[in-house]
Amino acid sequence: MNITHIPTPNGRTIPRGSLTVISLWDILDYMELREEEVQAIADYGLSNVSYGDSLFTLIGNNFALDCIVNGLLDYYDELQMDTDEYGQPSRSLPARLYTRKDIEEMFWAVVGEDDYIDLETM
Repeated sequence: MNITHIPTPNGRTIPRGSLTVISLWDILDYMELREEEVQAIADYGLSNVSYGDSLFTLIGNNFALDCIVNGLLDYYDELQMDTDEYGQPSRSLPARLYTRKDIEEMFWAVVGEDDYIDLETM
Protein backbone atom coordinates (compact mmCIF):
# COMPACT_ATOMS: atom_id res chain seq x y z
CA MET A 1 0.00 0.00 0.00
CA ASN A 2 1.34 3.39 -0.97
CA ILE A 3 0.61 6.20 1.46
CA THR A 4 0.94 9.88 0.69
CA HIS A 5 0.01 12.79 2.94
CA ILE A 6 -2.31 15.51 1.73
CA PRO A 7 -1.94 18.92 3.39
CA THR A 8 -5.15 20.53 4.65
CA PRO A 9 -5.90 24.27 4.99
CA ASN A 10 -5.48 24.06 8.79
CA GLY A 11 -1.89 22.81 8.47
CA ARG A 12 -2.55 19.18 9.21
CA THR A 13 -2.01 16.32 6.83
CA ILE A 14 -4.32 13.50 5.96
CA PRO A 15 -2.85 10.17 4.90
CA ARG A 16 -4.13 8.83 1.61
CA GLY A 17 -3.49 5.24 0.69
CA SER A 18 -3.59 3.47 -2.61
CA LEU A 19 -3.83 -0.25 -3.16
CA THR A 20 -2.90 -2.56 -5.97
CA VAL A 21 -5.93 -4.66 -6.80
CA ILE A 22 -6.15 -7.63 -9.15
CA SER A 23 -9.36 -9.27 -10.32
CA LEU A 24 -9.77 -12.84 -9.13
CA TRP A 25 -11.31 -13.70 -12.47
CA ASP A 26 -8.24 -12.43 -14.32
CA ILE A 27 -6.05 -14.64 -12.12
CA LEU A 28 -8.23 -17.69 -12.81
CA ASP A 29 -8.19 -16.87 -16.53
CA TYR A 30 -4.39 -16.67 -16.44
CA MET A 31 -4.33 -20.10 -14.79
CA GLU A 32 -6.33 -21.44 -17.78
CA LEU A 33 -8.83 -23.21 -15.57
CA ARG A 34 -11.84 -24.90 -17.12
CA GLU A 35 -15.30 -23.50 -16.45
CA GLU A 36 -16.08 -26.36 -14.05
CA GLU A 37 -12.91 -25.65 -12.05
CA VAL A 38 -13.73 -21.95 -11.78
CA GLN A 39 -17.25 -22.80 -10.64
CA ALA A 40 -15.84 -25.20 -8.04
CA ILE A 41 -13.55 -22.48 -6.67
CA ALA A 42 -16.56 -20.17 -6.38
CA ASP A 43 -18.72 -22.88 -4.76
CA TYR A 44 -16.18 -24.55 -2.45
CA GLY A 45 -13.35 -22.10 -1.96
CA LEU A 46 -15.32 -18.86 -1.72
CA SER A 47 -18.36 -20.23 0.14
CA ASN A 48 -17.26 -18.43 3.30
CA VAL A 49 -16.91 -15.01 1.64
CA SER A 50 -19.70 -12.50 2.12
CA TYR A 51 -20.40 -10.24 -0.83
CA GLY A 52 -21.91 -6.87 -0.09
CA ASP A 53 -23.50 -4.30 -2.35
CA SER A 54 -20.30 -2.34 -2.91
CA LEU A 55 -18.40 -1.95 -6.14
CA PHE A 56 -15.46 -3.91 -4.76
CA THR A 57 -15.12 -6.90 -2.47
CA LEU A 58 -11.44 -7.11 -1.59
CA ILE A 59 -9.71 -9.97 0.14
CA GLY A 60 -6.06 -10.47 1.00
CA ASN A 61 -3.81 -12.31 -1.43
CA ASN A 62 -2.97 -15.17 0.96
CA PHE A 63 -6.65 -15.71 1.75
CA ALA A 64 -7.47 -15.68 -1.98
CA LEU A 65 -4.77 -18.27 -2.63
CA ASP A 66 -6.19 -20.50 0.12
CA CYS A 67 -9.68 -20.18 -1.41
CA ILE A 68 -8.39 -21.17 -4.85
CA VAL A 69 -6.32 -24.09 -3.56
CA ASN A 70 -9.02 -25.44 -1.26
CA GLY A 71 -11.80 -25.03 -3.82
CA LEU A 72 -9.89 -26.71 -6.60
CA LEU A 73 -8.54 -29.58 -4.51
CA ASP A 74 -11.99 -30.22 -2.99
CA TYR A 75 -13.39 -30.41 -6.52
CA TYR A 76 -10.73 -32.91 -7.58
CA ASP A 77 -11.46 -35.01 -4.48
CA GLU A 78 -15.18 -34.99 -5.29
CA LEU A 79 -14.49 -36.13 -8.85
CA GLN A 80 -12.38 -39.03 -7.62
CA MET A 81 -14.91 -40.16 -4.99
CA ASP A 82 -17.99 -39.90 -7.22
CA THR A 83 -18.41 -43.48 -8.48
CA ASP A 84 -21.13 -45.44 -10.23
CA GLU A 85 -22.70 -48.71 -8.99
CA TYR A 86 -19.63 -50.64 -10.22
CA GLY A 87 -17.13 -48.53 -8.29
CA GLN A 88 -15.92 -46.80 -11.43
CA PRO A 89 -15.61 -43.00 -11.55
CA SER A 90 -18.93 -41.64 -12.82
CA ARG A 91 -17.23 -38.54 -14.23
CA SER A 92 -13.90 -38.36 -15.96
CA LEU A 93 -11.09 -36.41 -14.37
CA PRO A 94 -9.68 -33.47 -16.29
CA ALA A 95 -6.64 -34.25 -18.44
CA ARG A 96 -4.61 -31.97 -16.21
CA LEU A 97 -4.85 -31.81 -12.41
CA TYR A 98 -3.05 -28.99 -10.66
CA THR A 99 -1.12 -29.65 -7.48
CA ARG A 100 -0.96 -27.19 -4.61
CA LYS A 101 2.52 -26.20 -5.78
CA ASP A 102 1.30 -25.62 -9.36
CA ILE A 103 -1.49 -23.36 -8.13
CA GLU A 104 0.81 -21.39 -5.84
CA GLU A 105 3.39 -20.84 -8.59
CA MET A 106 0.80 -19.61 -11.08
CA PHE A 107 -0.85 -17.38 -8.48
CA TRP A 108 2.35 -15.68 -7.34
CA ALA A 109 3.48 -15.22 -10.95
CA VAL A 110 0.77 -12.53 -11.35
CA VAL A 111 0.01 -11.45 -7.77
CA GLY A 112 2.38 -9.27 -5.77
CA GLU A 113 3.01 -9.63 -2.06
CA ASP A 114 1.07 -6.41 -1.27
CA ASP A 115 -1.78 -6.93 -3.76
CA TYR A 116 -5.42 -7.32 -2.83
CA ILE A 117 -7.82 -9.48 -4.80
CA ASP A 118 -11.12 -8.08 -6.07
CA LEU A 119 -13.95 -10.61 -6.23
CA GLU A 120 -16.45 -8.36 -8.03
CA THR A 121 -14.70 -7.37 -11.26
CA MET A 122 -15.10 -9.75 -14.16
